[in-house]
Amino acid sequence: MWGCGGSFTPEDYANDYRHFTTWLPGYGVPLYMIACGPSGDDIEWTENFFRQYECASKTQLNGWAPHYYCGAAGGAIDFTEAEWYELLRKANRMERLILNQWHTMEEFNPRGEVKLIVDEWGAWHPSGTEINPLHTFEQISTMRDALIAALTLDTFNRHCDKVFMANIAQMVNNLHSLFLADGDKFVATPNFHVFDIYAPHKGADALRTDFSAHEVEGLPGIAGSASMRENLITLTVTNLHAADSVEAEISIKGAQVQEARQTILSHDDIHANNTFEHPEEVVPKTSEVSLQGNSFKFAFPPASIVRLDLAIS
Repeated sequence: MWGCGGSFTPEDYANDYRHFTTWLPGYGVPLYMIACGPSGDDIEWTENFFRQYECASKTQLNGWAPHYYCGAAGGAIDFTEAEWYELLRKANRMERLILNQWHTMEEFNPRGEVKLIVDEWGAWHPSGTEINPLHTFEQISTMRDALIAALTLDTFNRHCDKVFMANIAQMVNNLHSLFLADGDKFVATPNFHVFDIYAPHKGADALRTDFSAHEVEGLPGIAGSASMRENLITLTVTNLHAADSVEAEISIKGAQVQEARQTILSHDDIHANNTFEHPEEVVPKTSEVSLQGNSFKFAFPPASIVRLDLAIS
């Protein structure tokens, strides 16, 4: 509503939102009403919308939808190590956006009933890597994009009390896509493999996680999230360092790990990507790993996404 939907002010949009949500027939299903949040972390848009919205009879409002593209640093494939870190720092701003938006909403949403809907996110690289010139906004995704996806999904997991829904906006042949297709050619990008790796979190119970590691270029050395379903803990961790592994001690309170499996997505080249000719250049590898007890060490490879499946007792 602040862009291609019409250049509204937040006050005008609040009035229009009320206009179109005052009476709704229901259509035989429960409706979940989402209002258009800001571009990025625009506190003024959020505060002014809710202040205007509060001024008259309120209508149904369930979700508030900011969206944030971390943009670009260098090209989609051609980037320096400095640009690797620059774009990951931009992606890591998602956590601050969630906290700032939630805090701004608290005055008008003290019980936290209106949740955040992060309806667009991901990288937005310059043009030049389209597989077909007719594909709008298409871009190749590398290991850097995979790290952006994992870093962001872990952020959403850690704030699942605030974030009700989040969407990668484009799935095929577009920004931060999971797949590329042209005619009868089809390939899964590194981003898809991240989503696949993180699938066990879906429907599980979030666990509190505390990470402590030396920073690298203004980024946490490692970051991640954890969840549990029955007796299985899923721990996902990103090592954002372009060249160095990170050995960390993992401690679990109140439980003992009996068996463990590791799934690792990484590559020696931070520019690596999947193509029609080489569709499995970047794919995860799963294997058993010897981890037991309530405390153990694990070495996270450089520029990697790791999932540990920990069976506990």
